[in-house]
Amino acid sequence: MSDSEESSSTNSQSTAPPSPTVATTDTNTDIDIDIVETNTDIIHTVATNGAATRDGSILFQPHRTIGIISTSQPFTLSNGTSHLDRFVTMPLQERFVIYKCDSLKPVLVSDPLKGTRGTSSSRNHAGEKLYEAISDSSLGVTLVTHGCKGRWSASHVTLYKRTRGIQVRKIVRGSSWGIVNVVNLGKSKFPLKGHATEDGNEMQDDEAEDQKMENCMVLALICAKNTIGVNDGDGVDIVGESDDEDDASESDSESMTSESDANSDGASDSEDDDDDACNGEVVIVIVSRRNVIIQKRMPLSSVPDFVPTVAMHPHTYLNKILIGGANGDLILVNVRSGKVVHKFKCLHDDTTTGAKITALEQSPAVDTVAVGTATGMVHLTNIRMDVKLFSLAHAVPRSRRNKGKAEITSLSFRTDALALEHGIAPLAVGQMNGTISVWDLTPRSNDDSDDEFASSSTKDSRRTLLCQMELAHKGGVAELMYLPQEPLLLSSGVKSNSLVMYIFDNPNHTGRILRQRVGHVAPPGLIRYQHSSNGGVLASMADGTDAASCQILSCGGKGDNTLRVFSTARSVLDREYGQGRGLDKKARELGLDGGKSELLLKPITGIASCETKAREWGDLVTIHRDHAIAYVWSTKRKAQSGPVLRQEEWNVSAMKTQPPMSAHATSVAMSSCGNFAVVGTAGGVIYKYNIQSGMPRGSFPRDATDATEKLKRGAKVAGNVNRTTKMLERTLKVHKLHNVEEKDLSAVNMEARMKTRLQLARHVDAAVVGLAVDTLNKTLVSVGSDAKLILWSFATHAPHQKSPIRLSAPATKLVHARDSNLLAIVLEDFSTILFDCSALSVVRRFSTVNSSARHTGPISDVAFGPDGRNLYTASLDGTVRVWDVPTNTCVDWMTFASAPTALTLSTTGEFLATAHEGRLGISLWCDRSFFQTVHLNGADPPSKPFQMDEPAAAAEEEDEDALAQRVLDDRTNAFISTGQATPSMEDNGDVDDEKIIVPKRDGLITLSGLPAAHWKNLFHLELVKERNKPSEAPQKPPSAPFFLQWRGGENATNPEVAPKNSDSAKDTKPDDVEWEAAWSDDGGKDQENTNIEIKRDVKRKNKEEVETMGTEAIEIAKKPKIRHFRSELASLLERCSTSNNFEAVTEHLAEMGPSAIDVAFSALCHGMHDLDEGLRFLHLCSMWLLESCNSRKNYEVINAYMHRFFHIHATTIAGIDASTDNEMVDSPDHEVEIRQGLLETIKQLKISQISSTEGLRNKMQETLCLLRHFSRMV
Repeated sequence: MSDSEESSSTNSQSTAPPSPTVATTDTNTDIDIDIVETNTDIIHTVATNGAATRDGSILFQPHRTIGIISTSQPFTLSNGTSHLDRFVTMPLQERFVIYKCDSLKPVLVSDPLKGTRGTSSSRNHAGEKLYEAISDSSLGVTLVTHGCKGRWSASHVTLYKRTRGIQVRKIVRGSSWGIVNVVNLGKSKFPLKGHATEDGNEMQDDEAEDQKMENCMVLALICAKNTIGVNDGDGVDIVGESDDEDDASESDSESMTSESDANSDGASDSEDDDDDACNGEVVIVIVSRRNVIIQKRMPLSSVPDFVPTVAMHPHTYLNKILIGGANGDLILVNVRSGKVVHKFKCLHDDTTTGAKITALEQSPAVDTVAVGTATGMVHLTNIRMDVKLFSLAHAVPRSRRNKGKAEITSLSFRTDALALEHGIAPLAVGQMNGTISVWDLTPRSNDDSDDEFASSSTKDSRRTLLCQMELAHKGGVAELMYLPQEPLLLSSGVKSNSLVMYIFDNPNHTGRILRQRVGHVAPPGLIRYQHSSNGGVLASMADGTDAASCQILSCGGKGDNTLRVFSTARSVLDREYGQGRGLDKKARELGLDGGKSELLLKPITGIASCETKAREWGDLVTIHRDHAIAYVWSTKRKAQSGPVLRQEEWNVSAMKTQPPMSAHATSVAMSSCGNFAVVGTAGGVIYKYNIQSGMPRGSFPRDATDATEKLKRGAKVAGNVNRTTKMLERTLKVHKLHNVEEKDLSAVNMEARMKTRLQLARHVDAAVVGLAVDTLNKTLVSVGSDAKLILWSFATHAPHQKSPIRLSAPATKLVHARDSNLLAIVLEDFSTILFDCSALSVVRRFSTVNSSARHTGPISDVAFGPDGRNLYTASLDGTVRVWDVPTNTCVDWMTFASAPTALTLSTTGEFLATAHEGRLGISLWCDRSFFQTVHLNGADPPSKPFQMDEPAAAAEEEDEDALAQRVLDDRTNAFISTGQATPSMEDNGDVDDEKIIVPKRDGLITLSGLPAAHWKNLFHLELVKERNKPSEAPQKPPSAPFFLQWRGGENATNPEVAPKNSDSAKDTKPDDVEWEAAWSDDGGKDQENTNIEIKRDVKRKNKEEVETMGTEAIEIAKKPKIRHFRSELASLLERCSTSNNFEAVTEHLAEMGPSAIDVAFSALCHGMHDLDEGLRFLHLCSMWLLESCNSRKNYEVINAYMHRFFHIHATTIAGIDASTDNEMVDSPDHEVEIRQGLLETIKQLKISQISSTEGLRNKMQETLCLLRHFSRMV
């Protein structure tokens, strides 16, 4: 079976690229079960031909989600020989994602779960939550357990074929029951009946083929009854898949029979007697490629008080599963007979009674199982002998914060050869407090006693704690697992949104992070495309398609103080911005419970960037919540870089007096030159800083820092003559003695009014909520919560004479479009106004109170489009509106399941990124207008919002099989839509055929798509040859090095004739003799005699060959026929002439360089003396050019080939035309026919080339005329 999978579409109008699926080896199963399907409820079967169409946004459609890696649910690991071919299946909200272990990249993303309430879509109910997913690539299926959001545990299972859900089944018997664990029992072959077809209907017996044995996956679903009535389903943990590679053990010899009474139990949800008889149930499920069959139900009636929590299938234990309970019980169940084989007593002692079992894992020693409990204890137990070997205690500091954090969530044994060489047996233990502990289970050398009755403390002291990684995952470790036969540990967290791989290669057996994927642990509070505010000085300014345009800066929300960058193209480029080195070590030294998170800066509330000076110093400035100091970052170094921006009297140390609350930063902006940053405060003062030095450069208004400057200017300096002069002038009033005039009363009043107005041009005790600096650094614009808009001179710090400008309501945000010099100001009345800085007036009002198109909640974020024609506003009412600025109308209206808190536009405007309440990821939406025609009707704005489906994470890798599968599916859908026959993969040909450009209609001219250098250089080869011609001929070296010896070689052209016709044949020697002679130290008489004998033998042999040859052969040997070199092009032309299809010739030349093409054309015919053979090749080449010119494909390349062909052979063709009449009589008939055919083909080629060229020229001329006409109209 192909190990390729296709990715699902997140919307009916968009599809994601396909990706390879997981690959596992087929293992032997440890069960043998007869198929007896019980009466169960099939909710619905999902057709795989496509989902129903839904209404969508006019402009945007879902693209992908970035930044979300994992959830609190555990992952499963597929089998494989190494981490290169292993895959991790991770539940992710309503989907599952498969990551490749070697790179931790997503390679497959499933479709969202369908509703479990009838056939309703997920939009009509509260949504689905996925708990576990088990994949099997050999079958190409995945089975997931899920339930409605708000339910305490899973209730249904869905079968996925690749990425599409094909069937949903209900498993539990009532609302109080749930699926707490899934155990993979392996694979086996079963004769299955009644398979569901892909359209959802069951196949009838008469329609089905002969029954065949089909390989199926066998799973045991552990169901439990919620006796407490609280939502504790999130704490259920899975231990992992069982390999099932060992042979069956002789421990179970019972025969397997179908239990009809067991099948009938639980068949209906109304059977309350069985519901009350027990608290646990085991459901055996057979999973095929097309169907899910419930084989049997096994209520745990013999242990009525037993509530299952976790289970596993021990290797070599045939038909057995081990189940742990909430009250600390451990039982062994036979899944064939449905009986409880054994109830273990070794765990019920004074130290372990009543401890909930939360994790189970089998050790490399088959009969030994590690049992993890909720109290932090790990018990190593021999399940064959029912003996507890020893225990490992994991304690946490007693506090309210650490209450319940000692619970063991996951266990894993290391099985690689490196651990065996070092003589250690590592066991990794994950806890709810986020700590990963690695124990060495090997007894110490000085105490290797096997006393089974030793105390627990004594046994615990025998084992060594190799390493302990504290706070490895925030919120607890959800799952950890050693990769089989490798020193690699893979772990995920409950709330850390991360997937981390550790490698244990240190001599002290400690682990280090090999690779990881990490996202925000709290929903992002602020997102911005990198350098999108000013358009960006990009490497490709025409379209902005450099790497920076694919990076989003994301600031964590409450509880997450990190600044991260996410790449929208490749997740491997995701990075967290560094805030200092050695923070983990410093946190351990200070004894901080929260780790390095307590040393990080406070959450970011504002961000400004400018890449003009990115190479010299920092290009990013951030402000933080309840903090007065601004910080400079470098997007190149991905870390905090440069000085902190603060006033000189402010203290940096937290141990000293902090700046007043009125100095806390509330807004920030950078100048377009990248040299200055302005920071607005809660008290209304705006501070200006130099980014390179961090020095303050004044304030707005100026008198805000006058007190400090007066203190500096008033300092007495010894020998200051200027101060003495000013004091004398002030005392004697010299400057007023000669010009004493009374001022005009009107001038005095005007000056007083001016001073009063300047006093009003400031934000008094009001926070500055928005700042903007124009492109020329002339004007600074500020808006505050006092409903004032003030324009300042950036150089003199003085307010504009028309400032302040009163707004209709207090402002909350400000965004500046530098190209158009427009300001978008968000007001507290849920409206947005557009202010023109050139005209100093409000030019547009969006979402006003009296308007029908308005937001009903606070506007959380606002952004301009790249060209300034569109304005995007996000509101806490759960909607995003798109406004057309010239017409002042709402052209698009979108609503989401959760309210958007932030948005940003890419530099090119192709993508809209949004962050939402309660979601860790960032949603990307692509603009349809970039790849299809979109009609916007400003006169008829949307009357209701369009419900947007949440985009899914995108697969980032696809192999050849996945690409071929995607091509086949696309072609199949195209043929189905047109009513034609569906093509097969064999008829499909190579996937590379998709790259061939096919015209939409016959006769249209198409280009080749090849690089311009491929065909443009053919016109200038002579110039290139002349330029590359060496200045002087190469000279022979005066003497060769002593270690380079001469060896006689054979004539490559004719090795048999060369010794007879060459004068050098007299000195010919065998290679071995010459080599020995070169390196021999014997230069005496024996060597000379040997050489003489060799020469005589050569002469004798040549004489005998000449005598045996005839006279004619001797003449041929004396005058050999001249054979010219022919290129591969000549032989290819001959082969293609038989089928009259020369497309292979064009493809062959497309793979060659200009010089190689020149050589290939030149080798077709070497001149008039080569017409015996070269004439036919010239004719074939002209036939190829004629066919290509008539097809009008690869237009520019074919014309370049034609130019080069006639440039090389023009003289020969002209000579043929001139000598046709004179040599027609003496030439053979076939040669005459070829000459006439060549000349006729060239005439037709001329006509075809002129026709296509004139048609193209006329079209271009018509287009140019229309463009000139329309440009004059504008």
